[in-house]
Amino acid sequence: MDDTASTTTSVEDNTGNLLDNPTRDTLAEGLLGLLKPTVDQLDERVRATRISQLELKQQIESLNEELQKVKEALNNHPDLDPYVKKLIACKHKVTVVLNVLQASQNQNRAQAGLCLIRAASTDTMETPYQNHIDSKDFDHVYEPAEDSFLLIDALEKDLEFLSSKKPIFCLEVGSGSGVVITGLGMAFPQTICFSTDINLKACVMSKSTASHNRVALECVNMDLTSCFLDNKFDIIIFNPPYVVTESSECGGTDITASWAGGVKGRQVTDRLLNMIPKQLAEGGVFYLLLIKENIPEEVADIMMKHGFQSETVIKRQVRNEHQLVMKFYR
Repeated sequence: MDDTASTTTSVEDNTGNLLDNPTRDTLAEGLLGLLKPTVDQLDERVRATRISQLELKQQIESLNEELQKVKEALNNHPDLDPYVKKLIACKHKVTVVLNVLQASQNQNRAQAGLCLIRAASTDTMETPYQNHIDSKDFDHVYEPAEDSFLLIDALEKDLEFLSSKKPIFCLEVGSGSGVVITGLGMAFPQTICFSTDINLKACVMSKSTASHNRVALECVNMDLTSCFLDNKFDIIIFNPPYVVTESSECGGTDITASWAGGVKGRQVTDRLLNMIPKQLAEGGVFYLLLIKENIPEEVADIMMKHGFQSETVIKRQVRNEHQLVMKFYR
């Protein structure tokens, strides 16, 4: 019993001594003094990190809102394709109108001199000068042949009728070398002549032929009459690709476009027939070259449904082809 009590008393005394040890207190205060700046820095960084996290959260929420608005805008955007196509079509039409005005201005300047040199004949048409054309160019452009000159002969035969129309705007669709529209421009120097061709090299040749014969011609590289204003032309002429071929041969933009006519040789012609009512001015006339295989009677029926009368102006057999030129008018 005495030993136990003695031991207990000794431990308690030692614990009291340890708690009251001044060296330990000094060490603790020293350690706290050393660690406090570091702890304070850590606290400050934690606080700054929390603030940054809060700001980042706010920015992410704001960005999500903007992205949601963008998503809604993308889902609700109007279809602009039709408007773009309309603007492109308007651009082509404005270009053509500007060309008309420019051609008219040039024509007025040249008309006085032209009229002194060449008066419009009521019974003959001059054959345009063609020696400027390099024969190699006909590898890419349809060379004037019997059908070209038959069309010129038809216009010559109808000169008195055409003169009565007092034409201002004339158009040849698919002008090739340009000899037909140039011949018409020579007969009517007061007119403003246009031509189109899907073959760019044909456009260049047509313009050159007209220039060498002192005819003001505006040639447009386009498919048929797709970009012209409505109801402007007093005379339209067309020597189409009339050879009967497979449909797959149609649609070219090189020399094949001058002869490959598809089914009945009329796939291109029939497309233009539907355009003629919109392109001809009031009192206008349309001249079209065909062959027997094109079934001219069907063409006359189609145009009759559009309100046109028809006449065969001239016909001719050339080797194995029966060619004719029809005119359509209201």
